[in-house]
Amino acid sequence: MYLKVVLTLCLSVWSVFCFGQQDEHALLLNEKKKACEDAMAAFSGKPESLELLIKEGEEGLKLTRAEDHAYRFLFHQAMGNGYYYQQNFKQAKMHFEQAYEEAVKAKLIEKSLKPLGNLIAIYHYMGLQAKADEAAQKLKQIAESTDTLKNKTDVYYNLGLYNQQQKFYYSIALSNFLKSAELHKPIADTTKIVKRKLDYGVKLMMIAEIYIYLKQPVKALQYLNEVKPYLGLSVIFDVTAYGKFIRAYALMNDKKNVLYNYEQLYKTAGKEPGKWSELVSSNLEVATLALKARDYKSAKLYIDKADKQSKLDNNEILTCAVNLSYGDYYKSINNHVLAARYYKNSEHGSAIYNKEQYADLLKSLTAVSILSGNQKEAGSYFNKYVLLSDSLNQSKISLNLAEMEARFQNEYKQQKIGLLNKENDTKNLQLKQEKITRWILTGSAVLLLAALSLIYLNYRNKQNANLLLDKKNKQLDTINDQLAMANQTKAKLFGIISHDLRSPVSHLFTFLKLQQANPGLISGEDKNQRQIELMQSSSNLLAAMEDLLLWSKSQMDHFETDNEAIDLRELITEITGVLQSQAEGKKLKLEIAGLSFETVKSDYNLLLAILRNLLQNAINNSFEGTTILVDANTNKEGNPYISILNHGEVITEERIRDLIQNVHVSSKSSGYGLMIVKELTERIGARLDIVSTAEGTITKIIFS
Repeated sequence: MYLKVVLTLCLSVWSVFCFGQQDEHALLLNEKKKACEDAMAAFSGKPESLELLIKEGEEGLKLTRAEDHAYRFLFHQAMGNGYYYQQNFKQAKMHFEQAYEEAVKAKLIEKSLKPLGNLIAIYHYMGLQAKADEAAQKLKQIAESTDTLKNKTDVYYNLGLYNQQQKFYYSIALSNFLKSAELHKPIADTTKIVKRKLDYGVKLMMIAEIYIYLKQPVKALQYLNEVKPYLGLSVIFDVTAYGKFIRAYALMNDKKNVLYNYEQLYKTAGKEPGKWSELVSSNLEVATLALKARDYKSAKLYIDKADKQSKLDNNEILTCAVNLSYGDYYKSINNHVLAARYYKNSEHGSAIYNKEQYADLLKSLTAVSILSGNQKEAGSYFNKYVLLSDSLNQSKISLNLAEMEARFQNEYKQQKIGLLNKENDTKNLQLKQEKITRWILTGSAVLLLAALSLIYLNYRNKQNANLLLDKKNKQLDTINDQLAMANQTKAKLFGIISHDLRSPVSHLFTFLKLQQANPGLISGEDKNQRQIELMQSSSNLLAAMEDLLLWSKSQMDHFETDNEAIDLRELITEITGVLQSQAEGKKLKLEIAGLSFETVKSDYNLLLAILRNLLQNAINNSFEGTTILVDANTNKEGNPYISILNHGEVITEERIRDLIQNVHVSSKSSGYGLMIVKELTERIGARLDIVSTAEGTITKIIFS
C-alpha cells in the first residue's frame, strides 16, 4: 500500500514537471514571436531594422522544435525579409523556401502566399526563371481556387510584379496592381501598423510606374498623389516616390515640379547617404530637360552629379545611362568626337540591359558619325539600328500577341468556370434522382458480387500459383545459364593455364632443379646461356600472365576497350624484339614485309596481346631456317588487315576450326590459344582469318 502511494506521488510530480516545461517552451516561443512581429510591423527599411529582423528570426529558430511549423514559418519569413532588403538574395531564397515549406506542413494556406510571392521575385533576380514561373503558377492557382483568402491583395501584387517585370504583360500587370490596391485600401485606412500603410503606398507607386512606362504621366500622377500622406515614414519609400514624381513631371516637361521634387529627393537621401540609384536617374531626367531648353551649362552640371553618384555603386546599368547623357550633351554642343566616345562607352551596357535605349543610341551614333565625316562607320551603325528596330518591332508584336492570348485564356477560363458551375448544378439534380435507383440496384448487385468474388478469388489464387511457379522456373533457367557460363569460363581458365603457363613454368622448374641438384654440371659459358634462356622463358611467362589477366578482364561485365591511334611499325618492332631470341633458337627470321598504312585505331593492350600470341604460334609451328613475314594491307573489300605468314606443316580447315572453337578439351593440353585470340580480336571489333596451304599459313586480323 505504501509503495503504491509513493509511485502515485512520483507520477504526479513528473507530470507537473513535464507540463511546466511545455508551458515554459510555449511562453518563450510566444515572446519571441511577438518580438518578431513587432520588428516586422516597425520595419522602416533602415539598416538597423533589417538587422533586427534577421536577429529576432535567428533567435526564434533556435528555440523551435521540428514540429513547431507555424513558429518556424514566422521566423524564416522574418529572416527572408531582412536578407531580401539587404539584397542578399541567396540567403533570402533559402529562408523564403523554408518559410513556404513550414507553412505548407502547418496547412497555413493564407500564410504560404507570402513567401511564395517573395520567391517569384527572388528566382527572377537569380536567373531561375523556370522556378519563378512555377511559383507564379502556384500563386495563381491558389488565388483562383480559394475563396476564403483574406490577403488576396498581396497575391495580386506579386502577380503584378511577375507580369510586369518578368513577362512584360503590362495591361495584365496593371489589372493585378489595381485589384491589389483596391483590396488593400480599407486595410491602410484603418491600420496603425506603418508597414501595412507603406505596402499600400508601394502598390500605388507600381500602378504609377506602369502609367509612366506607357507615357501617361497624368494617370501616373493621379496615383502618386495618393502616396503623399505616407511620405516621411520611410527613407527608402520616400526616395522611390520622389524619383517617380520626377519622371512623371519630366514626361509633362513641367520643370518647376521636377525641380521641387528633385530638391525633396536630395533632402531625403541626405538623411541616409548611400548608393541611391534614384539620384542618378533623377539627375539625368533634369539634365534632359535642360538640354531641351538649350541650357547646356545646367545640363552638364546635372550629368556630372549623376556621374559622381553612379561611381559609388559602379553599376553598369547606371554608368551606361550616364555615358549616354554625356553623348547627348556633347552632340547638342556639336562636339561630335566626344559625343561618339561617350556613346561608344554606353554601347555595351545599353545592348545588355535596355534594347530600346540601345536602338536610340545606335541612331545617335549614326548621326554623329555622319557629322564627323565617317560614312563607313555611320553605315555600320545604321545597319545595326535597322536590324535592332526590326527585332524590337517583332518582339513587341509577339509580346502583344502573347499578352492578348494570356488575357483571352483568363477570360475563357472564367467563362468555362461559369459554364462548369451551371453544368454541375444540373448534374447534381440528376445525381439525386439517380441515387434512389442506384440504391435499389446496389442491393441486387451485392449478392451477385459476392458470388462473383468467390469465383474470382478461386481463379486468382490458381493464377497466382501458376505465375509463382513460372517465375521460379525462369529463375532456375537463369541460374542454370549462369552456372553453364561459369563452368565454361572455368574450363577456359584451366585451358589457359595448361596452354600458356604450364610449359614455361615446367622449363623454369627443370632448370632450377638441375642447377640445385648438380651445380657443377653446367659450365660458366653454358650457365650464362641458360640464364639468358631462363630470362627469355621468364619474359614469356610474364607475357602469358599479362595475356591471362587481360583475357580475364575482357570476361567481366561492362568491360570497355580504350581505342587510340597505334603506330603499327613501333608495335610490331616491339613484339618482334621480345620474340627475337625465341626465333633465333629455331634459326627463323622475323621481317616486316610492308605496311601500306602506318597507324590503326584500336586498343593497344589487346592488339599487342593478339599479335604477340599469333607471332609466337607462328614461331612454334614454323620449319627451321624459314622466314616469318608481318604485313599490313587492305583487302578487296577495302578493309585494313594485319597478316602473319609462316612456313610449316599444312593445317586442315577442320583442325583450324577445332583450334579456334576449342571443341575438345584433353587432360594434356587444351589448345585454347587461338580461341583466346579470337575472343580478344572480337573485342576490338575485328575478326580472325586463318588460311593454310603448301605455300604457308597466313593468319589475318581483319578490321571492320
